[in-house]
Amino acid sequence: MRTLCTVSLLSVTSAAVAVPMPRPSDLAGLQVVEVDVPDEAAVELLLTQGLDGLACRPAPGVGPWVVGADDIALLDALGLEHDVVIEDLEAHQEARNDARRAARAAARGLDTFYSDFRTYDEYQTRMDQFLIDHADIATGVSLGQSHQGRDIRGVVINVDGSDKPAVLFNGCQHAREWISPPTTWYIADTLADNYGTDPQITALLDRVEVIVIPIVNPDGYEHTYEAGGYRFWRKNRRDNGGSCAGVDLNRNWSSDWNGGESTSTDPCSDVYVGPASMSEPEVQALANFCLDHGDIRAQIDFHSYSQLILEPRGYTTAPPPDWDELHAVGGEMADAIQSVHGLNYTHDNPCNILYCASGTLIDWPYDTYGAASYCIELRPSSGSGDGFDPPPSEIIPCAEENFQAALSLIDHVGVPMSISLPGGTPPVVSTTEPTSFAVTISAGAQNPDASTATLHHRGSGGAFATTALAHNDGEAYTATLPTFTCAQSPEYYVSVESVSGSMVAYPIGAPLELLTSDVASSLEVAFDDNGETDPGWTVSGTATDGHWDRGVPAGGDRGDPPADADGSGQCWLTDNVAGNSDVDGGATVLTSPVWMASGDLWSLSYSRWFSNDYGASPNEDVMRVEWSEVGSSTWNLLEQVGPTGASGGWEHVAFDLDAAGLVGVDAFQIRFVAEDAGSGSVVEAAIDAVHLSRIECIDDDPCPGDVDGNGEVGVDDVLAVIGAFGTNDPAGDLDGDGIVDVNDILLVIAAFGPC
Repeated sequence: MRTLCTVSLLSVTSAAVAVPMPRPSDLAGLQVVEVDVPDEAAVELLLTQGLDGLACRPAPGVGPWVVGADDIALLDALGLEHDVVIEDLEAHQEARNDARRAARAAARGLDTFYSDFRTYDEYQTRMDQFLIDHADIATGVSLGQSHQGRDIRGVVINVDGSDKPAVLFNGCQHAREWISPPTTWYIADTLADNYGTDPQITALLDRVEVIVIPIVNPDGYEHTYEAGGYRFWRKNRRDNGGSCAGVDLNRNWSSDWNGGESTSTDPCSDVYVGPASMSEPEVQALANFCLDHGDIRAQIDFHSYSQLILEPRGYTTAPPPDWDELHAVGGEMADAIQSVHGLNYTHDNPCNILYCASGTLIDWPYDTYGAASYCIELRPSSGSGDGFDPPPSEIIPCAEENFQAALSLIDHVGVPMSISLPGGTPPVVSTTEPTSFAVTISAGAQNPDASTATLHHRGSGGAFATTALAHNDGEAYTATLPTFTCAQSPEYYVSVESVSGSMVAYPIGAPLELLTSDVASSLEVAFDDNGETDPGWTVSGTATDGHWDRGVPAGGDRGDPPADADGSGQCWLTDNVAGNSDVDGGATVLTSPVWMASGDLWSLSYSRWFSNDYGASPNEDVMRVEWSEVGSSTWNLLEQVGPTGASGGWEHVAFDLDAAGLVGVDAFQIRFVAEDAGSGSVVEAAIDAVHLSRIECIDDDPCPGDVDGNGEVGVDDVLAVIGAFGTNDPAGDLDGDGIVDVNDILLVIAAFGPC
């Protein structure tokens, strides 16, 4: 088999670290082509002729292969269709090296670790510093050593050291999959950095222990960097006693070991199973750690590439007993990933969406101790020569989206019941009538005690009053907020206990994280568009392709949204077709109908999606939101999204139109302008849930504090409130927060005197 490249040490400026780089000259005369291989016999023929397949497992179908001039002649002689993907692999590798050098040289700020792919030694340094920075919540762990004596290290995040169910994340069983270690390590960094400040992360880490092991295969990983190594090495570095080294660690686990699914007993094969089940010290180290721990409930083994979430079991299509739950959790992780940058990760049994494989880490935890175990194949969706060698610009977005998958799995383990609001939170609560909203409480690992379902609420800070939820039927409940005054700022959350006494809140970070609503005595709505009909928008612009269109999102690729924002089904999108389509050659403009909104106090809100970080020229383009008074030719900027920080994801924004300059403007329009100005950039935009309304709040009580109704606030009113202190008597609960307390006494004192 041809050796694609060797590696040499080239000096790159980044904290004085010498960074190994592949040597481009070793790739002279080679290119990457996509070959349509008809069957397994043809695959074997190409391999025996020395062609290298750049896939986890070269298989029938269209896939990337490395070829020289003689190989092209062979493909032609065999009648195999092929298309050039990388014309000059030498130049491509030099460009990739330049990108890494530039990324390190340009890295600035407090944390530049994710600017480039890092070496084994850099990860060791990073872990050492992490344990110093987070000594209050994290400890280090050394699982064992590799064939060549390198430590297999990780960190354990346990905020108080108590016994908790654990979730484990590991990376880099396969050496060449460079995007796996930073994605895995990003989980540790983000959890630890945000504990105590992010309510959701804080609540989850109070319930769950998290274990992160970024590099399971340190010898193989080093071999992709070291002089005389090989960038696309997959296995560990076992000496097999011949010219072919290494065992595929992810075929060495005891679950259906050597079962024949994507395996080989040939030491030269990339899927060599090893001399015996669990023979490799790297596998033994991780296995022994997991068994000694005794309470690992879920795991993710990160690999690349294909954008897939693989669910147990990997060696058969026969579903395990709890397939419905495993598949549902996989779907939740896929949704969490999509919510960040819009990428679609397909989830299913590996046999259905990739290939069956025996002896893998998807199955060993599930078969051995019942953990919900998954393998996530990271970016990109297909190889095209870059599958195992993505540019460093992919590190952060890949890590960000998969962090959300990790958070979803931690939530599954740590939260024994789920609470949701199917209709959302009420946008406003009334000054005159109680406000009700729907709540759904579902069983998970534990069953809820319906009698404990509670709404906690307050209007002016301080202690929370409580009101029991009405249990309608099954999982359906109703929560009812009291009335509030205009001066109050309602805050509230929902909680429930399980039959065994565990408590879950919504939001999960409550009471540090709370739900809020505005207070209104009247609500005037001038425009409300959920995208299901067209109330008069117009589309214009100079773009040659990718104009605004209304429909159900068809994308999920290269930054376009996988779904609408409000769940109604449709929204406005640019170039709403599946595949690599986007705005090209100019701007596309979506202009609203004329809105009549006389007077003041109007607010405009909408959900927007904008992505510009794909393609050859990322982070160059913008989306502008502008307004114009009817009769004027001037468009004024309301907001600009981009050029940086525009990585997709739905965001709901709201604007006070008086503050935006629309005072005295009775009729106006807005427009959304998505522009493709940069050559080679990928621009995707979407708009949903556009709402123009005015909230007015006037308290009906002309004399707050006049408890006895005699037209004057005096001592008798103070005494009346004191007499009701600590109760929920509405006569004394002047601020409407559900309890008579010192705030009500202060309200009386503030209003002292004639009405």
